[in-house]
Amino acid sequence: MKKLLALAIVAASTCAPAFAAPARDVNLMRAFAAQLPKVKRATTVPILLPGSLPLGGSYKVYATGGGSRAHWKLSLAGAPNCGGANACFVASFEGQRGGTLPGRANVRLTRGGSALYRPFSCGGSCSPTSFWFVHAGVLYSWQVKDLPARPKALLTRLANEAIAAGPR
Repeated sequence: MKKLLALAIVAASTCAPAFAAPARDVNLMRAFAAQLPKVKRATTVPILLPGSLPLGGSYKVYATGGGSRAHWKLSLAGAPNCGGANACFVASFEGQRGGTLPGRANVRLTRGGSALYRPFSCGGSCSPTSFWFVHAGVLYSWQVKDLPARPKALLTRLANEAIAAGPR
């Protein structure tokens, strides 16, 4: 029984967002400064990102990124060399030419575009808060693990800001 309780505590600590932690803004242009030029050279897909990302935690973030002709991905982790592991994953931003929403839209963006929002969830494993939208023939996919309150409204606002700002 003690072993089961210990496993539950570890699982909850790696999956639960830091609701009590004060929000802070991560400047994405600064965080991805080393990755953006490389990704831009590798892809023909426009890179849409908000200028900053509010996070609930106070940890340092480590950026990675890459791309190909029809796809790009930029990620933030809470530890170096994370490799997308659930325990250190913070956020990812992707663009894929020609993609479609992976489900029925439940958000309307300012310029008439539709989006799909799925909240953070934990069951057998944890899934980050996810947000997909299509703009100019590109499917953008954003996942974030540690957003402050009202993540649906926040991601909707950030997507509208990214579209208005244009490619980075």
